[in-house]
Amino acid sequence: TASCSLSWPMGQGARKLKALAWRLLTVGGDVELRKDLLKVVQGNSMTMTKAALTSLQPIDCQERELALKHFYHRWKDRPVVLDSWFYFESSTPRTDSLARAHQLLEHPKFDSMAPNAVRALLGGFSSNINSFHALDGSGYEFVANQIIKFDQKNPITASRVAKIFSRWKTYLPRHSSAMYKALIRISESELSSNTREVIELILA
Repeated sequence: TASCSLSWPMGQGARKLKALAWRLLTVGGDVELRKDLLKVVQGNSMTMTKAALTSLQPIDCQERELALKHFYHRWKDRPVVLDSWFYFESSTPRTDSLARAHQLLEHPKFDSMAPNAVRALLGGFSSNINSFHALDGSGYEFVANQIIKFDQKNPITASRVAKIFSRWKTYLPRHSSAMYKALIRISESELSSNTREVIELILA
């Protein structure tokens, strides 16, 4: 097994290489590394913390949940940093990821008027592959509903989030047809000029 030193390479390339090694080792089943990564999250480097969380994210394990809880409690009063927690929570693969995304929208620390918070939560969910691309279309429907909702509050943010669907034509038919359905639902709603322009370009 490989251990994880708490020191962090100075060079950007070395940091990326180490982060990649962490991800490969955790997916490969290195249980001891999970414990070390939890310690990293409890450290003082935000770069290290995010790399460790990213490495733990695909693994359904106690260390992942403890790391996310620690990150939240440490940064819950720092909205700018907490946006990363909303991203990690919404993008973490779980059997109930969609339900978790709904819970996050109602979280007392979630500011629906903060563009970065909205993009972090919905952007995170869109990278949660199994949930966003669920075969029943529930993931697409969820994001579409949120775009419609947030367009009433912040059209610029909604129009940017809508770009999540920009590559819908490149997916297999079973996915692209469900994405198209979600886009039509958005287009048939009362939209700001910003969001309508983006949706029309995506559908063109």
